[in-house]
Amino acid sequence: MYFQVSAIDRSRSVTFQRASMTDALEKALGLLGSGLTEVTITHPDGARHTPTEFLAAYRSAQERRPAQAGLRARAA
Repeated sequence: MYFQVSAIDRSRSVTFQRASMTDALEKALGLLGSGLTEVTITHPDGARHTPTEFLAAYRSAQERRPAQAGLRARAA
């Protein structure tokens, strides 16, 4: 499962693969900070997001993690 991070650098398209949401977000933010444009992150299921949209999904996933861990602990 890979996330694709794409951007435009001086009218040339560049794409990177990252194995985790964290790595994909870090790469996308780094590309934006370097002045690249049209930065997008494509989820393994094909959904494409801007870094802002992806950050919202990332935060939501991080917030769900502790709740899911607590549910597993109670079930055991």
